[in-house]
Amino acid sequence: MKNQFIFMLLLLTFACDSATEEKKYEGEVAPSTEKEIVLENTGTTWMYYSGVLPCADCSGIKTELKLENSPEKLERTYELTETYLETKDGDRKYVTSGIYEVIYGLEDQPGAMAIRLLDDTSTLVKSFLQDKTGKLTLLDQEEKTISSKLNYSLEMVGP
Repeated sequence: MKNQFIFMLLLLTFACDSATEEKKYEGEVAPSTEKEIVLENTGTTWMYYSGVLPCADCSGIKTELKLENSPEKLERTYELTETYLETKDGDRKYVTSGIYEVIYGLEDQPGAMAIRLLDDTSTLVKSFLQDKTGKLTLLDQEEKTISSKLNYSLEMVGP
């Protein structure tokens, strides 16, 4: 009797799961109200970060980072604008773009979330540690926290 009960429970569980999966993959049209909600959640939005990072031979590096947030894309793009302030040749602006990836866990911080900026050849450009408030802190080339009293962080300035 006990075995029959377990068998029936498993049968019901798998039967329910199969029907749901069939509807999902067969492309059945959802009711119009649900379809409108899904459409509102799709599309690309951009997250904006800004700050002035330390510079060895200028007064600072004004850094603006724009991250694409698109649920339907596997590869999301970024645009990094760095303006070296008050150099001997005046302000110098550089723009880098490519794709970024979100990683979970760093060697010295297993529970951390970081963002890796990659160039056109998938070479690492910069890495940032993201805290719970959304602030991004620049990591060194080995993706470790920079030990300094200087401010290496970018604040979120808009979605």
